[in-house]
Amino acid sequence: MKLARGFCDLNISATDTDLKKTLLKALSLGYQTLAINREVTDTLEQHQKGKKRKKDDFPSVPPPPKVTLTKEDLDRHGITKEPVILTRITITYADPGSAFLSKFRNSIKQYDIIAVTPTTDSALKQTVSQTVVDVDIIALGPEERGTRFARKLLRLAVERNIYFELSYGPCITDSTRRQQTITLSHVLHHSFRSANIIVTSQARIPSHLRRPYDVMNLGKFFGLTDAGAKAALVAMGHNVVYFAAMRRQGVARCAAQVTLLKNTNGQDDSIAKYEGLDDARKYLKTQNA
Repeated sequence: MKLARGFCDLNISATDTDLKKTLLKALSLGYQTLAINREVTDTLEQHQKGKKRKKDDFPSVPPPPKVTLTKEDLDRHGITKEPVILTRITITYADPGSAFLSKFRNSIKQYDIIAVTPTTDSALKQTVSQTVVDVDIIALGPEERGTRFARKLLRLAVERNIYFELSYGPCITDSTRRQQTITLSHVLHHSFRSANIIVTSQARIPSHLRRPYDVMNLGKFFGLTDAGAKAALVAMGHNVVYFAAMRRQGVARCAAQVTLLKNTNGQDDSIAKYEGLDDARKYLKTQNA
C-alpha cells in the first residue's frame, strides 16, 4: 500500500505531451507525492435519459498511465527523496442513471485515486452516497452551475472522508476561472469551514506549477487560514491517499456509538444514545468529570 509523504499535488494532468518533464519539475519544486490524472467525460445528456446507448456511445476508460523516473533522472534534477507517484482518474458526468460508472467499474478501480466532477445535483447526491464506485475526491468545477452545492450533501461527504479539490492552475491564465474558483472556495468554507479541502495544480505544462509555500500563500485567497492552507498540501493530501487505499482494500470506516440504558438511579426509564466518535468522547468525558 502506497502512503503519501511530504507536500502533495494530486492532480498532474496526464494529457501533457511531456508528462515526465512536468513530474520532475514538480518534484524539484519540493513536492514528494504526485498523482497523474486522466480525465474522462460521460457525454450522455439528461434529455437522452432512457435512450438505449450503443457500445460506441460510451467514452473509453484508458488504463492507468505508467511513467518511470530513473535514479539518473532524479539526481539530474537534484531530487534526493524517493517520490510517491500515484494514478488518478477524474470522471465528469451529469446523469446518475447512466450505465457508464457500473459498466466500467473494474477499469476505474485500477486507479489509486478516484475523483468525480458531478455537474448536476442528482449526480452530486449519487457521488456522496457512493452507490456505484467509492469516490475519494469531489472536484466541483467552478464554472458548473447545475449543482446547487447543498450544504447537507457537502457535510455528508466530509463525514465519509471524501475530500474537495481546489485547483490553482486554471486561475493563473484565466481571470474568469480565478474568480469562479474563489467563489467556490467561499461556498465550501461557509458549508463546512473549509474542512477536507485539498489544493492541487491541475498542471498541464511545467510552467503552471508553483512552489508549495507559494501555493500556501495563494490559499489565503481561497479563504484558508495559514494552517488550513498548509494542511491542504500536506495532511489532507495524506488523508486522501490513505482513505483511498483503505477503500480499495474494503476497509470501512469505524463508527463509535455509546448507548446509556439506565440512569444514575439504576432505572431503565431513561435511554440516551451518543452516536459518532465526537459525541461518544463527550459522553465519556462527562462520566469521568
